[in-house]
Amino acid sequence: MSSKVNLAALEELGFQYVTRLSSEVLRQLVAQAPEAATPELWDRTDLMEIVHEGKRYVIAGGTWRQQRDRERRQSRLAKAEAELTRLAAVRRKKPNAQKLASQVGRALQRLKAHKYFAYAVDPQGQIQWSRRAEVVDQEGRLDGLYVLGTNASAEQIPSAGVLGHYKNLLEVEDAFCHLKSYMDVRPVFHWRPDRVRNHVRICFLAYWLTAKLGVQWRAKDQKIEVHNLLRQLQAIRLGQLAVEGKPLKTLVTDVPSELNEVLDKLGLLPLFASAPSWAPA
Repeated sequence: MSSKVNLAALEELGFQYVTRLSSEVLRQLVAQAPEAATPELWDRTDLMEIVHEGKRYVIAGGTWRQQRDRERRQSRLAKAEAELTRLAAVRRKKPNAQKLASQVGRALQRLKAHKYFAYAVDPQGQIQWSRRAEVVDQEGRLDGLYVLGTNASAEQIPSAGVLGHYKNLLEVEDAFCHLKSYMDVRPVFHWRPDRVRNHVRICFLAYWLTAKLGVQWRAKDQKIEVHNLLRQLQAIRLGQLAVEGKPLKTLVTDVPSELNEVLDKLGLLPLFASAPSWAPA
């Protein structure tokens, strides 16, 4: 969506847009930012607005994202060094330096850590590597930050509004993600167009109910995501005990202990205390 061709097409049609741009754009903008606004002095609770070459950008972030980015990088570094140590410890009868170097490169690429290491393999097959400290430090200074681009003026949409529109887009993308995965919109095993449309209508109705539940649950100070709770509720089953083919008793599986408190807050616990009245006795 954020390609130059797409953005130019939107502007030609007279549309306003808010889109997230690449980390490379972020690095370029931060390098041109005033010294007082460098990420080292920025607590990431405010928004930074930059106008560069006639285009408007808003840099946003958060402490949670900063911690998440740092932990992801540390995990990649640890996994990569463990793999490098393993490869270096392998004894080879006829070492091939070129093939071994290629193997090391593929391993680092697979672990998404290639840019963090400099490595070499000597003719004897010995692997030597070191961290690229400057790359790690430079990336660390941008932890938790991302950049948004918009063609709307500050009078039309202030910085906070730009961020708000972007978060709304995330909610829309999240909705489609649920529809395509959790709600199983795809694949649609229908041939008739009316059945395809009705299938999608049912999925959107299901999502509307999920969104409605989310609003009500947040009103009860409940932070758990609706779809996560629904997945946990799928573990609760209604079953019928039969002896020699004759129904004996209807049973409900035990509610997981970690769900009891959540269900109690939502007023749903009585529903799972016993088998429903409509179930066969």
